[in-house]
Amino acid sequence: MRADDTFAPEGMGKEFVSQPRKPLSEYVGASHELAAFPGGVMQPWDPMSFSELYKVSGNNPDVAWLREAELKHGRMSMLAITGVMVQSAGVHFPGNADISFEGGADWATAPTTLPPAAWGQVIAFIGIMEGVTSQGLFNLWFGDTSIREPGDLGFGSKMLSSDPAAADKMRLKELKNGRLAMMAIMGVAFNHVIPGAFPGCIYN
Repeated sequence: MRADDTFAPEGMGKEFVSQPRKPLSEYVGASHELAAFPGGVMQPWDPMSFSELYKVSGNNPDVAWLREAELKHGRMSMLAITGVMVQSAGVHFPGNADISFEGGADWATAPTTLPPAAWGQVIAFIGIMEGVTSQGLFNLWFGDTSIREPGDLGFGSKMLSSDPAAADKMRLKELKNGRLAMMAIMGVAFNHVIPGAFPGCIYN
């Protein structure tokens, strides 16, 4: 991509905008199902053109940054919806039987009744994860994945298959489960604030 191919003005990151970028079509989970454009042109579904924001200004993120954010939100949502189900079922870690949870099995009030030691563990976990993923984060904004791939936490990659096709299949499963979990936790949250907003939801 040449510098004159972009709308970015001088001083707004034109040098970053003009560097080679990995297109959306090369990312796992780039959907083509809804991309039947007139004339038979097929391209990943991106009706709002979020994947091309970087062409306007270096102040806008690349697809790599957007994928990093999507994976992080998806993973946190999977943990959250699992926590809601576990807490609502009255299941606790071994040794917590003597801890008095004023909120009982209510997932919405349980966090406010956690002892300081438990909150310390939560904050420590968040700090470690944010520290690990801070490496190369600035580069992802500009589409540079040479330091770290989007979603790479620095561990767990060895659990993926050595076959690229099989590894991408697992990445796609994580992505789809994360997207579903984001919808699920939003539904549960709405159902808590507005009872009956999520028909059939047993968590309120």
